Amino acid sequence: MSHIIHLLGPHLSARLSREQLVIVDKEKNTKRPVPIEDIAALICAAPDTVFTAGALRRLAELNVPVLVCNESFEPAAMCLPYYRATDTALLRSQATWQPEWQDGVFRRFIAAKVRNQAANLDGKMSDAMREIGTRCAEGSYRMPEAPRPGKSIARVTFSRRAFLHTDTPAACESRAARLYWRRFLPPLCAKLGTTERIRQPGTRTGVNGMLDYGYAILRSATLRALAARGFIAALGLHHTARAGTFALADDVMEPLRPFMDRALRDYLEQADAPDMRGWMRPAVDVLMQPVKMPTGNVRLLHALDFLAQALAQLSVKNDSRGSLPIPLLV
Repeated sequence: MSHIIHLLGPHLSARLSREQLVIVDKEKNTKRPVPIEDIAALICAAPDTVFTAGALRRLAELNVPVLVCNESFEPAAMCLPYYRATDTALLRSQATWQPEWQDGVFRRFIAAKVRNQAANLDGKMSDAMREIGTRCAEGSYRMPEAPRPGKSIARVTFSRRAFLHTDTPAACESRAARLYWRRFLPPLCAKLGTTERIRQPGTRTGVNGMLDYGYAILRSATLRALAARGFIAALGLHHTARAGTFALADDVMEPLRPFMDRALRDYLEQADAPDMRGWMRPAVDVLMQPVKMPTGNVRLLHALDFLAQALAQLSVKNDSRGSLPIPLLV
């Protein structure tokens, strides 16, 4: 069974002993051994936790992400295995991805994301979101008519209208986001008692801060799955690779964000006094929730492994239409 370990208290240390991670609490004078092969992820939010080099090395060898949070429980650093090519065919194919292949695969991720967002809504808004997801998957294009001569319409305005009326993945994602957050965000802010009006990453507070934390958990799990297959996470399908980014993880995790959105909604509805510390455990538990896959129900964490494996096969075959088991919300 996979465990997700939280290190939250003061005066903790973690060391390796006979293939077990031994967590020592110096304040309570206790030791807790955990088989290291059973650990799926480790979340550290204690300011003075001490890790031995041997423990970090073994966690990296087993592709266990270690997420380090600051005093506000915001992700500050991540420890992952140093890249090593396990499949030279995959390495060569990823280095030579063609724009057409990248667009075809990314389109499928965004179509699934929009459909999962639709599952978090109801009524006409959900129907509208499903329509956007269907059109994104089909890849049809509808360009608006060009402005007539003499009309005082700025060229950039027309370009923006043209973008929003196409069914490219980026345009569909943009249209869906405007509809989704307009309906989904206000009830969450009301539950938490904040005045947030829009989805704004990086604010570090309120509902937006909680969403960012949850997405960081998903990102670490996605990086774990990609690293296990031998992908170079800095080379993405759509997201631009910048210094310190993992563009491919950001691409692959897109359909999973609505899973975290729903978990946050459930937490805010059930908690008496919701806050970031209380949200940490439910956020990580999302990785353990069962999802439907072709082989049956599996945990979301393991569904990511199947997804990374399928993506690797499509990459090597240069096939953008083959089987891609993306988890879907119901």
